Amino acid sequence: MKKVLAFDMGATSIRGIVGYVENGQFCTKEVMRMSHKIQNKNGRLYWDWESIAKKIEETILENPDVSTIGIDTWGVDFGVIDKDGNLLQAPHSYRDEKFSEGREEARALLDEFELFQNSGNQIMTINTVYQLLSLKKFDKEIYDKADKLLMIPDLLFYLLTGEKIGEESIWSTTGLYDLSKKQVSEHLFEKLKLNKELVPRIVRAGECKGNTKNSRLESLRALSIDVIPVLGHDTASALLMIEDTKDSLFLSCGTWSLIGTSVENAKVEREVYEKNLTNELSYKSETLFFKNITGLYLLEKYKAELEERLGRKIAFQEITDFVKKDKEAGLLLDMDAEVFGREGIEVKKEIDAFILSHGGTVPKEDFSYFTLIYESMVEKYREVKEDIEQILGRNFTKLHMIGGGARSEVLAEKIAKKLKVKVKAGPYESSALGNILLCLLHEKEVGSIEEGRKLIYEASEVKEYS
Repeated sequence: MKKVLAFDMGATSIRGIVGYVENGQFCTKEVMRMSHKIQNKNGRLYWDWESIAKKIEETILENPDVSTIGIDTWGVDFGVIDKDGNLLQAPHSYRDEKFSEGREEARALLDEFELFQNSGNQIMTINTVYQLLSLKKFDKEIYDKADKLLMIPDLLFYLLTGEKIGEESIWSTTGLYDLSKKQVSEHLFEKLKLNKELVPRIVRAGECKGNTKNSRLESLRALSIDVIPVLGHDTASALLMIEDTKDSLFLSCGTWSLIGTSVENAKVEREVYEKNLTNELSYKSETLFFKNITGLYLLEKYKAELEERLGRKIAFQEITDFVKKDKEAGLLLDMDAEVFGREGIEVKKEIDAFILSHGGTVPKEDFSYFTLIYESMVEKYREVKEDIEQILGRNFTKLHMIGGGARSEVLAEKIAKKLKVKVKAGPYESSALGNILLCLLHEKEVGSIEEGRKLIYEASEVKEYS
């Protein structure tokens, strides 16, 4: 029996989970959980990289009996290293508002539709392409010193192995990867006057491996643990838990909501661009077609804000019980509005301002804001479902919901009712489970993705809503 270690990194917390198969049963054990916060330094937003890296190092040292390590994280963010392999600065957070100026730099060089056609990615200010242009504008010295750009999971892979690679699924979030050709876009690097030499060797998940013997961290070199590029983007990793991505919609519901399906080829027509849909890559270069929407981020921010105001913790069951009995909200929020994704948002203030500016009435009860957020999310899901159905000429009657939001009975019920679909909810910790699955496959502890998924389903809670 071999044990593997998955680092599953979200924008607010990181987990280390050991997975293994024992007596034909899939087992997991959480060995680390760490909350982390964005750091504001001189008006710029950074990840607390030293704390993140230190915690990962400590967790590996505390679990030296694992044979393989995998890392998945959120998308779009990166670090740059110099020719000596040194990280030049802590990675910026995608919530840094300076990236809007990177977007303006891009607009001056090419039309946004052309950028979309040559990447396939939804046009969002957080995209790596705008971050890189922003780095070139505001940190020219760092940009000029940079030897390689490493996405967050690849940067950790490098830290643990000394190997510079770019895993395909995480690179498909950059806005610099041509999803039609499934390769880095030469056209965009040329038109945007960016240094193509920054791109590392691109690999598919599971295609290569490194080892801690060659780690940049001296403490890990005494160990001999394989590190493999799993699906570095947490969404792609999570979607390994869905049995059928072609005849069903998927909904990965966490800080962000991602709703869509899989398609044969990237969709880069003008209608797709105008609906602000996106293409990304998953296992074995499968193309995912979906939309990124602000998800539970707004609800979590409001919950924290209300807890501070009330001076007590609020259980999610308390929210569920209230929302189930509450009347439906009136005017709904536009979950695409950039204000609802900002780091320092005062949620109640911004929601009230949005409603009043659109001629609506603000909620009278504090907990009714939860109802409003849930219903606004579901209405956006409905709109995206209709857009995807229209573009693909298909009708979806099933939706598979994964991620933390799949735990919410009230959200699942509202989705089933509003979207007129049969909802399957679970497994919940899907990003980590997809990560573990590829590590177990590497160790030949499972014979195939399907076999491993079956074992995971048998050990997980999955609910259905009609």
